[in-house]
Amino acid sequence: MDCSYLDIYGRLPAAVLTRATSYAAYLVYGIAEGHRGLSFPDQEAAVSLGGRVPAESHHRRSVCLRPDEAEARKFWGAGAVIPYGGGSVHVPRLRDDGWWEVEMGRLRTIEAGEHEAPGEDVVASFEVVGSYPKRGLILEGIEFRKLQ
Repeated sequence: MDCSYLDIYGRLPAAVLTRATSYAAYLVYGIAEGHRGLSFPDQEAAVSLGGRVPAESHHRRSVCLRPDEAEARKFWGAGAVIPYGGGSVHVPRLRDDGWWEVEMGRLRTIEAGEHEAPGEDVVASFEVVGSYPKRGLILEGIEFRKLQ
């Protein structure tokens, strides 16, 4: 991948998820040699039930695909950096299979007896904020997992 803008959307029929259950959605990816633009400014992610990606900021979360202090320093002058351990930016973890994952968000499916619109979807979105060069992202997919 080599681009200036990047938006990733995933859809899943809500009917395939267990009712009255909490889930987390994870972006699963790899990073190629020579990567660039995957740390700062932050990326945004959201998960929603009903097929709509929420525009409100309280439904979106800041994520960072590649915590990299050297690359982050390039943006400090613009005031765009939120420190990594500050709790505001969700950072990835390396999985046992060698892929990276970052939590995109959480949702709870509807209770039994609640009305579900026919064909209703769960939507997961990922967006790199800003127009600047990015390269080296290898997308494996989006995983939905039950929360314990």
